[in-house]
Amino acid sequence: MRFSAKILLFLSVFFIYFNISNASLSISPLKHEFTINAWNSKTATVKITNNSTDSMTLYSSKEDFVAWDDTWTPKFVKEEDQKNPELSLTNWLKIENENITLAPGETREVKFSINVPVWAEPGWHYWAVFFSPGTPSWAQVAVVQRLWVLVLINVPGDVKIDWNLEQFSLQKKSWTWYIDMTNFDDFPISFKVLFKNNWNIHLKPKWKIEIIDENWETLKNIWKESITSTAWAYIWEKMVDYIPVNDVLWNVLPKSERRFENDWEWFWYSVLNEDGTKSVKFKNLTDYYASKAAENQAYLQFWQSVHERKVTKTFTAKLSLDYEWKDKAKKEFSQENKFKVTFQEKYIWINYYILTFIIILLWWSLYYFFILWPQRRLVREEELKKKIMEEMKNNK
Repeated sequence: MRFSAKILLFLSVFFIYFNISNASLSISPLKHEFTINAWNSKTATVKITNNSTDSMTLYSSKEDFVAWDDTWTPKFVKEEDQKNPELSLTNWLKIENENITLAPGETREVKFSINVPVWAEPGWHYWAVFFSPGTPSWAQVAVVQRLWVLVLINVPGDVKIDWNLEQFSLQKKSWTWYIDMTNFDDFPISFKVLFKNNWNIHLKPKWKIEIIDENWETLKNIWKESITSTAWAYIWEKMVDYIPVNDVLWNVLPKSERRFENDWEWFWYSVLNEDGTKSVKFKNLTDYYASKAAENQAYLQFWQSVHERKVTKTFTAKLSLDYEWKDKAKKEFSQENKFKVTFQEKYIWINYYILTFIIILLWWSLYYFFILWPQRRLVREEELKKKIMEEMKNNK
């Protein structure tokens, strides 16, 4: 398996206290990754360059590399801090020259050998080799440069994949912390996934969270997904109808937990600019459903119009995971979580102005035909009757 370049960057940030931008030392490669059978060995080299104008003596050390907490903050365990020193992975590794002196501008290769014991557990194992200059004799406390090389060893054998979804919850950010909740009135809405790797290989779980409304329609263009090359290099992003989790394929180390948090902030949509270019804009739930209503506005009847009301809708967050088992068979897993969102909804209903006009028109028609018209008819009958009576008098 490839070790994500972003993890190496994360480690670099973790040790920024020890590494300065204008480093007087450089080392390559930053990572060695081997597959070695039990009871076999492997030899590798590291190149170290003294970029300073002074001679420098470097001291080496070895430390096991483990995951510390569910954010996967790295932790290196020194040999003397091991509870069971005989089980330390650093016992597998021997450095040819533990201490070296480099002249100004000199580059030296340091060899190290890896001997995998017969009892080695199948799966991936991790540790780091550190190189640092000696502390000046005149300084009681000094911050010195510390360079490292990550060493990853895969021991073939009966690899066991065992994991758990420890938590899938929805949260709302309040200042600097998150609160679990299921009722929301605005964005962002945060999704927390806690993944536990119980066994002996590192995993790259890739999840997706779909949002389904009360009509069982999947919401569209709710997030963007990173597209990477086969070497895990970032290429571009695309709009998707789900919230991707770990789309950059970060590792979850053996026997450790890792927390993934994703914020759903808005809906994405692209627009065509006047110069022919495309740009991305955003909208909230109100605008999203208003857009859906707008699709029907072209077919509005003369008595219809668009209205707005405050509504609470229940949505379903569907978390899905797919991965390959050791026999390459595809495994799938899903879990659902319901939540409610209150927002202003635009909808198509009766045009009240037209309705008022129709009511007035109907009232006037009824009033005319049932009141005015009968009255006028009676008046005309009376007038006709009088006229007939007058003519009869004149004819006598």
